[in-house]
Amino acid sequence: MTAFISNLLREPLVQFLLLGGLIFGADLWVTSQQDDPRRIVVDDSRYQELQQIFVEGQGREPSANEMKNMIVKWAENEVLYREALSMGLENGDDMIRNRIILKLRNILFNNAIAENPTEGELTEFFEFHRRQYDIPEKFDIEQFIASDLDSATEAQMLADTLNAGSPLPELYQNNLRSYQQRPSSNLAALFGADTQAALLAAETGHWIVLQQAGHLRLARIAQRHPAQQVQLSDVKSAVTRDWKKFRYDIQLADQTRAIADRYSIKMSLSPQLEARMQLSISNKELHPATASGEVAAPRAAMN
Repeated sequence: MTAFISNLLREPLVQFLLLGGLIFGADLWVTSQQDDPRRIVVDDSRYQELQQIFVEGQGREPSANEMKNMIVKWAENEVLYREALSMGLENGDDMIRNRIILKLRNILFNNAIAENPTEGELTEFFEFHRRQYDIPEKFDIEQFIASDLDSATEAQMLADTLNAGSPLPELYQNNLRSYQQRPSSNLAALFGADTQAALLAAETGHWIVLQQAGHLRLARIAQRHPAQQVQLSDVKSAVTRDWKKFRYDIQLADQTRAIADRYSIKMSLSPQLEARMQLSISNKELHPATASGEVAAPRAAMN
């Protein structure tokens, strides 16, 4: 038996088959040790990297929802990056990862088909987004700093005097500031949300006392400009432009989702970081275009 095996091993065909088997086994082992390019994992190190990027940009820790949005966006970019690499788009290009992603985005964008809406589609889109086009209620605001007053009580006495019909003392006239036709959202930026609410609740022309940044101020709504509903004919060119952008976004989202379907994306965080997230991110949400594809318009009418 030993002699038979020895003679058999001397046969060229047998040696060829054994060598081929060894090469095949070695290749299989090497391949098994490599990461699957279509498997994307968000682990602790990736989480912490994204968290640090946010902290450096915003100067504070991100909320759970902000981290969720960053992870979803990173996963989308990673899918496009890997797909671009699989297409060889990095050849001859020394630009960084974002450049490669941009190249693939441009390809997807060029694949999108320019469309013109029907009157029915345009009307439905306009009605769904009407608040974007209607003219909101606006306000004329006046305010001044009462720097000579020491207490809110004194400031309220001054406000009561002005509300009773007395003219504004000359002392404050140079400090009087006027803001014309500002929407309510702008009032929040100017005065803060609490002060905005107090101003909106006050009667037109009625002075109220505000305390901001260590200063006593008096402010009032001098005039209110009612909201106005516009007609589609008044803003048709803007609505058409927005509709076309919306359709482009839908097509880009669909193309990105089709690519993402070929990838496996999963969360792999430690229990400690999962607890910090507070919000769970499903594998579906990690797939690109899941969030961007959830469009704020009746999609059926867009098809």
